[in-house]
Amino acid sequence: MVKRICLLAGYDKKNTMQDYVLYLARKLSKLSEVYYLADGRFPISETSKIKPYAKYAESVDHRTFDFGSWQILINHIGWEKIMTYDEMIICNDSIYGPISNMQDIFEYMELRDYDFWGLTENYNSNYHLDSYFMVFKNDILVHPKFHEFWKNIVPSSNRKTYESILTPFLTELGFSGNSYVKNYKKEDQLAYPLRLFKTSRMPFIRVDSLKYPEYNLKEPVLYIDSRIKNQTGYDANLIQKHLQDDDSFSGFGIKYYTKKATNKFKNKFSDWYPKL
Repeated sequence: MVKRICLLAGYDKKNTMQDYVLYLARKLSKLSEVYYLADGRFPISETSKIKPYAKYAESVDHRTFDFGSWQILINHIGWEKIMTYDEMIICNDSIYGPISNMQDIFEYMELRDYDFWGLTENYNSNYHLDSYFMVFKNDILVHPKFHEFWKNIVPSSNRKTYESILTPFLTELGFSGNSYVKNYKKEDQLAYPLRLFKTSRMPFIRVDSLKYPEYNLKEPVLYIDSRIKNQTGYDANLIQKHLQDDDSFSGFGIKYYTKKATNKFKNKFSDWYPKL
């Protein structure tokens, strides 16, 4: 049996442990030992909610994004212990799910014998694997240069800085990596969550694809909440509850579509009859 450790990075601007994150942690705990750290100041009453699924759960207001959280967890656990694992997962809470069987994906990628892998790949700025979910095998975990990479994480104004560096860094060291879902069109793969699920059993849906669909979703938003439930079996209430907790949220699925259409009509009506 493969021995895994998972470093789960979290963030919530209200310092609240969301139910969808608890579901994510529970599923990850079936595959690995989970260590959780949130960037913020979560009350103990909030971090304690995840402890049934995590070996460690804490929050630190460090403002170095996900890589900062993973760095802090690595420093807490120590490389001596981490190097005893067969694989290390880094994951964050910018995703809903899993909506498919993660064990099947691990077995599929195990057959391909990569030293590291992710679920999707990105061509923005340079080719790299998306870091919301990545897996590293033991040959990488014991490499001094990999330790050095994490030691050198410093605050950055761009949360994607280290994500874009990590893949070419490991490739230059001679390690082989790839993505579970290939991006032959060099597009924003996560903008098509239901297509990815249908074609590849993609286990996650990006939070921002549903939170800001006008920018991050390229599938029809109409009835997407019911389609997620019907096609994947994932509890759409976890999504609904999380999105409604955000003051900037403007609606989900049919509610979002109706509200957007209504506002668009109101704006046009005001243009047509400005004096009314």
